[in-house]
Amino acid sequence: MKILKVFKNQYFYLGLILIVAFLVRLYKVDAPIADWHSWRQADTAAVTRNFIKDGFNPVLPKYDDMSGASETPLANVNRFRFVEFPLYNIAVYPLYLLFGVNDIYHRLVSIFFSLGSIIFIFLVAKKYAGVLTALLSALISALLPFNVFFSRTTLPEPTFVFFALGMIYFMDSWIWERKRIWMFWGFVFSVLAFLIKPWAIFFYLPLLYSVYKQENRKAFLFRKFIPATLILLLPFILWRFWILQQPEGIPASKWLLNGDNIRFRPAFFWWIISERLGREILGVTGFVLLVLGVLIKPKNRNYFLHFFLLSIFLYFVTFATGNVRHNYYQILFVPIASIFVSLGFISLIKNENNFIIRFWTIPIAFALFFLSFYFSYKMVKEFYKINNPIIIEVGKITDSILPSDALVLAPYNGDTAFLYQTNRAGWPVVPLSIKEMVVDYGITHYVSVSKDNQANWVKRHFEVLVDDPKFIIANLQKVTLDFDDINDPQP
Repeated sequence: MKILKVFKNQYFYLGLILIVAFLVRLYKVDAPIADWHSWRQADTAAVTRNFIKDGFNPVLPKYDDMSGASETPLANVNRFRFVEFPLYNIAVYPLYLLFGVNDIYHRLVSIFFSLGSIIFIFLVAKKYAGVLTALLSALISALLPFNVFFSRTTLPEPTFVFFALGMIYFMDSWIWERKRIWMFWGFVFSVLAFLIKPWAIFFYLPLLYSVYKQENRKAFLFRKFIPATLILLLPFILWRFWILQQPEGIPASKWLLNGDNIRFRPAFFWWIISERLGREILGVTGFVLLVLGVLIKPKNRNYFLHFFLLSIFLYFVTFATGNVRHNYYQILFVPIASIFVSLGFISLIKNENNFIIRFWTIPIAFALFFLSFYFSYKMVKEFYKINNPIIIEVGKITDSILPSDALVLAPYNGDTAFLYQTNRAGWPVVPLSIKEMVVDYGITHYVSVSKDNQANWVKRHFEVLVDDPKFIIANLQKVTLDFDDINDPQP
């Protein structure tokens, strides 16, 4: 009873959690897009910037990379960017119109979507585990270092998690209460979630479990749930048919499934469980609390949360290589992990399983809990670092001296983070001879932060605009030797 009285003002405490979550996410919110996973962040941010430069056209999103990264070796001279429907970019676009182009607005929009996700985590946990677990789950997702970092990145994932969680909450409410208002919002959130990421389908597993728990499950499944699902998938299907008309703008993605045959191998479990879940996200101690929470039998015998966790495991297994290569793929794990860590922590505090006397379980619970945040922080703090600050400096110089319509070669091992800093379209890699790049693709300038053989060759044969010990900017439109006499180095 005392606990119920303490949390009578549950939404007041949720508000405090949201304020704290917002404040911690402001750390380095004005940082340039050159931190962890900057290549993916740069590609996403470039779409919004090109809404300003090329005109607002969400069905033909463009970024800066012309090199092409599709399944077939096609140059992407139109710079199409068909990965997810640019809902996130659409949300940022008004801020660019009102206040000017600045990466901080991308980060702020991500932050606000992440705050919405915390609210949905609270609502889902409250429904299936109670108010205390819900508040603690919200607090964990608000402060978990891994989630804090990725919740303020220029990525579509925070937006996707928000709509996916909203889909789960509203659709589940509709399944149980059959109210049209829940069906409407569930439909809206589902449509948007699928448009952003097709793997919203994995979040359907716990919903199917809820349908199974219904008394008239067959009638509801075939008369309402399946027809509603087919209708809400139509926008996603139409979007997919549309982007297939421009295959050069669709990055290669088959490798995400099991491109290196790592699925179910020891290395797969080492990367996912040991490195990602056990170190970066929860820390070793947090993973212990997670396992403890999973082992607890729900009092109401409703395993909705367990099916939620199972859906994330199926997601890990399906996109095995993608999850091993990119740790931001595990953002989807944070919501359900927060809930089960909360359940494990509360179980130790209450000593519900009578492991040992509460004199020991309480300090053990707090030790495991706080060490989880500390261990995660030790890993995640490196993500904030700008690994190569020179690309930002050179990018600003390039932007200030080159014409706005310049097409640049900005070789950076295929990483578009440097190209993005130049604020120009072009190529982040030199796949052909420079002569071919100039003649066939109209490349006008060369910018490099590596004084390698290629850069030195460009320096000898073209007009150099800036020659610095750390970088070079050259005009490829002015040749100092006749093209036929140039021994052009191959890539």
